[in-house]
Amino acid sequence: MDQDNMPGSGVDRRGFLKLSAWGGAALAVGAGASTLLTGCSSDPGPATGFKHLRDKDVTLLRPLMSPLLGGGLEAVDGAGPDQALQAFDRLLQGGTDGQRGQLFQLLDLMQLGAARWWITGTWAHFEEQSDAQLRDTLAHWASNDSGFPKLAFKGLTQPIMMAWYVTPEAALTTGYPGPPVTGSNAA
Repeated sequence: MDQDNMPGSGVDRRGFLKLSAWGGAALAVGAGASTLLTGCSSDPGPATGFKHLRDKDVTLLRPLMSPLLGGGLEAVDGAGPDQALQAFDRLLQGGTDGQRGQLFQLLDLMQLGAARWWITGTWAHFEEQSDAQLRDTLAHWASNDSGFPKLAFKGLTQPIMMAWYVTPEAALTTGYPGPPVTGSNAA
């Protein structure tokens, strides 16, 4: 049987190559358009209080934190979107420059309305949407079966959720008491 069309293999080799080509082209066009629109191509560096996330990343992602974490922020006293973003920023510290670079390419692409529509299904910037609209945007994006938008959703949202729920305060809200205490560690 041809390996390109093996059943149960998910994305076949041709599909993967097409996805790579379209994704690369979209990133190249988006990066070029972003450079032209902003008038410069220099990286301003991380936002104040962050090691990796830039101001535009924080502005883009901040509105998504509460609907994405589904009540996880409200369950921790005094927590808000910036605490979740800082947890995500700490998680990025463990990644490689290449991994962070790919994430920043995705975030740059999502700054453009047409690309945001293609990836998430909405033209509107996230900060312009109500909570209900954001929940609808996330639901639509999560249910998208197209290759690149689906990869983008998982590649962005799963690390954000993981970063939040590994913080000690948020982990306690899940009902999981932590690893078992045995022997001399027991109180």
